[in-house]
Amino acid sequence: LVSDDIGKFRRGDYPAGTTFHDRDELDALQRDLRDVKGVSVLIYEQTCATEKRRRRKRGEMEDPKRFAVINDLVCEGCGDCSVASNCLSVEPKETPLGRKRKVNLSTCNKDFSCLDGFCPSFVTIEGGERRKAQVDLELGPLTDGLPSPVADPLGRPFNLLVTGVGGTGVVTVGALISMAAHIEGKAASVLDFTGFSQKFGTVLSYVRLARDEDALNQVRIDPRGADAVIGCDVVVTSAPKASPHYRKGTQVVLNLAEMPTGDLVLRRDADLMVATRRQEIASVVGAENLSSFDANKASEALFGDAVFANVMMLGYAWQKGLVPVGQEALDRAMVLNAVAVDRNRLAFAVGRALASDPSRVPGYAEPTAEVETLDQIVARRAAHLTGYQNAAYARRYTDRIGRLRAALRDDELATLAAKALFRFMAYKDEFEVARLMLSPSFTDDVTGNFSAGKMTYHLAPPLLAWRKDGRGRPKKMAFGPWVRGVFRVVGGPCPARHRAESLRLPRRGARPSPHPVVGLRSARPDGARPDPREPKRLA
Repeated sequence: LVSDDIGKFRRGDYPAGTTFHDRDELDALQRDLRDVKGVSVLIYEQTCATEKRRRRKRGEMEDPKRFAVINDLVCEGCGDCSVASNCLSVEPKETPLGRKRKVNLSTCNKDFSCLDGFCPSFVTIEGGERRKAQVDLELGPLTDGLPSPVADPLGRPFNLLVTGVGGTGVVTVGALISMAAHIEGKAASVLDFTGFSQKFGTVLSYVRLARDEDALNQVRIDPRGADAVIGCDVVVTSAPKASPHYRKGTQVVLNLAEMPTGDLVLRRDADLMVATRRQEIASVVGAENLSSFDANKASEALFGDAVFANVMMLGYAWQKGLVPVGQEALDRAMVLNAVAVDRNRLAFAVGRALASDPSRVPGYAEPTAEVETLDQIVARRAAHLTGYQNAAYARRYTDRIGRLRAALRDDELATLAAKALFRFMAYKDEFEVARLMLSPSFTDDVTGNFSAGKMTYHLAPPLLAWRKDGRGRPKKMAFGPWVRGVFRVVGGPCPARHRAESLRLPRRGARPSPHPVVGLRSARPDGARPDPREPKRLA
């Protein structure tokens, strides 16, 4: 018997020979049982993680005050946390130092299996709470004076397709629209295709509106029959299940947020190609009929949670005239829904303002795509290497890239080399991990997003982590705030801390060292002896 709360079971209630295990042992148990001859039984008891999240949102289940965060300075983007958890709330994070990983706390089920990823970058915040966005939003300033949209008169049935992924409120959007139509005495039908979409799976919601029931002869939208689309996820909106419903003239409101798919679990560097998907949709419906923005980023910036993104999309589409029901009816539908009514009202109003006049929304700025030049890339990494060791070490980096750039006369190739050489020179040993855990930017990020709370670090230090996990690797251990004192000794600027003399490939013909780290620093390419005045790396 395996459970996430194994202590609640009384041993005497079960047959002799039954063994009791925490969920952490599940992988090892399955491996053991497959070698048992005959019949074996394994019972895994745990409430569905998605159901837990639903109950917590409704206040029906305790929501533990524990959050997992990733120090992206330590993270190398290997994706092992995704392999360990198979969770799509562990998302890619594009940083100036490359693609890393982050935990989307808006969708996190607090399963914490991602902590099993063999990486020292995970920290949990226990006993604290997430800080809410400090943006002051009021309904009046957001919507007063906005032009009233021209809605479809419903001379014929109006076909509205809502697309998205499970667990984000796509079905709720369709339910709000149909309830608003019912309040106004209009006919409405909703057909939800959810499939395996409890969380992040494809969801299509067919919403059909008409003046009376006789006009709704079917609930499904025909191919090329969609009059409007609220695309809450760019991947689903461009997928083969949704796109056959589009035609020239279909009005589309598209969320450009990159919500993860299974590909990002299987392939750490998978690209969702958002720009290409948007362009393909525009080529079908017409560029003039497509409006788009990143609703998730707007929701996180304004509300501190991406959960209001889809209601924001609804407000945006309504202001564009794509939802032929009245505002009062929609407002009444939100009240009847009885979930975060005030915030949903504000999210709807924000969507309206973004569709008509974004300047009305305080704290919102259109995202700009900034592309770093090669000089900026080199300068950023040189500054990091200065902190990693010293200015002389950083100068070696800039000099090497400068010579390579002059020889290649190809900035694109030199950019790849600059990024690769930096990863090579900024090798993350125990000393560097300790230094980065004390980084002011990481500390400021944590204190800015959480109120109070104890920080716990999940590490597998050499010699101490003698237990093995299900995959035969050292099992990670939890260390409280006291370990920061150890970080200061190991990673701080003190005489006991040694840095790399340099990381260079061995000269041609040199014998490789049996130890990879020693081999990297064993000799200079030019054959010169190392300067004894320079610090050396501990193997």
